[in-house]
Amino acid sequence: VSTQSTGSVYFIMAEQKQQQRQLLPTNARPSVYHLHLIPHLENFKFKGEETIDLEILEKTPHLVLHCREIIISSAILVQGEHSIKTQRITYQDEDQTATLEFESALQPGNAKLNLEFSGDLNDKMAGFYRSKYTSSNGESKFMATTQFEPTDARRAFPCWDEPAIKAKFLVSITIPDHLSALSNMPPTEIELRDKEQKIKTIEFYPTPIMSTYLLAFVVGELEYLEDKTKEGIRFRVYTPPGKKELGRFALDCGVKMLSYYSDYFNIPYPLPKQDMIAIPDFAAGAMENWGLITYREVTLLCDPKNSPVATRARVAYVVAHELAHQWFGNLVTMEWWTDLWLNEGFATFIGNQAVHHFFPEWETWTQFVSDYVFRAQGLDGLRSSHPIEVPIYKSQEIDEIFDAISYSKGASVISMLANYLGEETFRNGLRIYLDRHKYKNTITKDLWHALSEASKLPVADIMQNWTLKIGYPLVTVDKINDHTFKFSQSRFLSTGDPKPEEDETVWWISIGVTSSNDPGKIHYVDLKERSQQIEVPAVKNATWVKFNAGQSGFFRTKLSPELLSPLSLAISSLSLKPVDRLGVISDAFALARSGSIPLIQAVELAESYKNETNYTVWSELTDNLNFLLGLWEDQPSYGALKKFVISLYRGIGDKLGWEVKQGEGDLDKLLRSNVLSVLGSAGYQNVLNEARKRFDEYIKNPSSLSPDLRFVVYRLAMKNPTDQDFENILNIYKTASMHEEKLRALRALGLSTKPEHTSKVLDMVFSGDIRDQDLAYVYVSTTSTSIGRELSWNHFKSHWQLVQAKFGGGLFLFPRILEYTLSGFSTEEKAKEIEEFFSDKDLTGGHRAYSKSLETIRSSAKFLEKNKNDFGQWLKKFE
Repeated sequence: VSTQSTGSVYFIMAEQKQQQRQLLPTNARPSVYHLHLIPHLENFKFKGEETIDLEILEKTPHLVLHCREIIISSAILVQGEHSIKTQRITYQDEDQTATLEFESALQPGNAKLNLEFSGDLNDKMAGFYRSKYTSSNGESKFMATTQFEPTDARRAFPCWDEPAIKAKFLVSITIPDHLSALSNMPPTEIELRDKEQKIKTIEFYPTPIMSTYLLAFVVGELEYLEDKTKEGIRFRVYTPPGKKELGRFALDCGVKMLSYYSDYFNIPYPLPKQDMIAIPDFAAGAMENWGLITYREVTLLCDPKNSPVATRARVAYVVAHELAHQWFGNLVTMEWWTDLWLNEGFATFIGNQAVHHFFPEWETWTQFVSDYVFRAQGLDGLRSSHPIEVPIYKSQEIDEIFDAISYSKGASVISMLANYLGEETFRNGLRIYLDRHKYKNTITKDLWHALSEASKLPVADIMQNWTLKIGYPLVTVDKINDHTFKFSQSRFLSTGDPKPEEDETVWWISIGVTSSNDPGKIHYVDLKERSQQIEVPAVKNATWVKFNAGQSGFFRTKLSPELLSPLSLAISSLSLKPVDRLGVISDAFALARSGSIPLIQAVELAESYKNETNYTVWSELTDNLNFLLGLWEDQPSYGALKKFVISLYRGIGDKLGWEVKQGEGDLDKLLRSNVLSVLGSAGYQNVLNEARKRFDEYIKNPSSLSPDLRFVVYRLAMKNPTDQDFENILNIYKTASMHEEKLRALRALGLSTKPEHTSKVLDMVFSGDIRDQDLAYVYVSTTSTSIGRELSWNHFKSHWQLVQAKFGGGLFLFPRILEYTLSGFSTEEKAKEIEEFFSDKDLTGGHRAYSKSLETIRSSAKFLEKNKNDFGQWLKKFE
């Protein structure tokens, strides 16, 4: 397919999708919103006034704009000297719109639409909402904040709430004297005060032209830290009172990263300031509002004395991700949610690049393979997955695609392409793309054109199947002679049974190859057909050959036995690089789960990793073995499986011990936590005894336990705990001032092996004791055991109406809670029970999560049935 015809394919698809999208009429287009808001934190109401500068594009008797849970009390359109009143305002709740019917027809030309409206500061963490926090003296207080992505600006003010309808925003907010107000731009020097009423009106400078979902405002008692970038951009981190020092690390990261991106993209940051603020109640991890990024507390704040390495790494990455959005997403915005990946995939990839630049000791690109590539493959191996460019028609569908495909697969194929083109060529292509489309909207082909221009390669041809088609390939490699191989590609499914009509895609695959001849050198071959025989002269007479070297390709690799067997020695001797050792074991378990190889082959390969020293490789082993432990819990060979796990981890566990040793780095601390957690969970008594000793000491002396070991000790204390153990951790949850500490305790409570404790935790879910934003953590923990899964499912069913009322209808958390509750089961009977329960339920915003969960359950059931006898027999040597 030529580049020209590929462009035609994109054009046709775009046209077809546009015809079906639920879009506003195109009879008017806004250019400027003059928005004035008056929030009332005492009764959780707000009032608003706005004047929208419009261009009426065709004669019309009415205007339709987005409006949700907002009451419009007045609407008048002014054209020249004529004021035209509305004779009727009607609301279309399903479409989330309001129709303004005017007394006379509106004529083409410029106009001003004057609106007065009111609404509630809701508790849904969407739109203009309230967030609760506790002051230093224990008093409950509230702030007002916003979350507009994807389609909730319409909850705060009537607007044209589509990403392609960009405009400028002039915001002003009237608030009590003692409060602060923030928005995307700095406040002007004009501040209007009413001393009698003790209120003030703060006006903000006009924003650049941008999409509605990027507008933001926050009102409350706030404090901040401040610094400046080398370019002179004012940078602040805001927090509720008493927490500003916890924002120091994020501020340091942010100042450096904003300058890094300005240099990397060769486009200066276009706003005069950048604020980041910690919000106590926040559904997602963070939101990239231009110039005012909002965060959960746990993704922005960390305590040098009480935060583990994992928290600092998380904060650094989330800050990097959100700042990358200031260019990818804000300066250049996807035309419609189908191309969400242009925002999220790129912010994920570039965010990891920035973290690697500033923290090379964290080995970010090795972790990237485990955290993003393999995570995306886990979802994309399901029939219920979706293409990166996914058709979206209604606003209620959008939140579901903020998933591992848009973020992790998007980032993975970008990483793959960057590796193929070369770093400098790739960066030049990005610079062309951003400069050409700044302050505009794009679709995927615009990016391909820019990268083709920089590389002189047919990027659209190379990439179209990676973004337009569901799934990804399995590359099977057979040896012809010592330097010639047969490569075959087919679609990888977690069930291992693609039907002919599901296996029609042929991907353009660049395969890295390295060998014992020169382990530091990677040679690339291109697989463009279903099957090809390819010579790789550089590996002639090699002892071992590794395919997908560097793990830059988004595919699984299946090797013939004569190619796989020599890799065991390269793994045990650590001759292979860590990222390649990571790839070999991950592929083995993925192939075993799909039925492509026996499970015994994968676990025997795992025994080659006893000498492993790398954190990310052990982490990947842990993920796969935890899956087996969860699945085998009710099998007779479960005890033997735990002994096998102990035999694998005991050596590295004894080597690391509990105490930090001189010369250790951050990854050693992460590895220690991982290994001790696995050994304790598998019942290794030495670890359990030490965890018990340290927990008892910690209760007496909280400074006695390292932050990096705190969650390990908490969770192991919940293995056969006393009621007092449970109460001790519950007390930590209730009294901790740092939210990350609360979450450590909450997660541990849900891991208790006693059903009565699990029931207590589930009873807390809708009691008000747990913030809505944190409920997903409960279900992740309580579903980690077979008894806990059943209790959680029963609790979910009995509280369905509450779940649906609180999170349903397309809100961010709904599909996540649904998936965490359901996907751990592993029997066909349970799948049918779940189908029966949901047969008459409204799953708006959760259909994808529901389908994914059912498919995961059935896939696990099939895997268990196929392997339980043979693997059970293999495990007998560990009894």
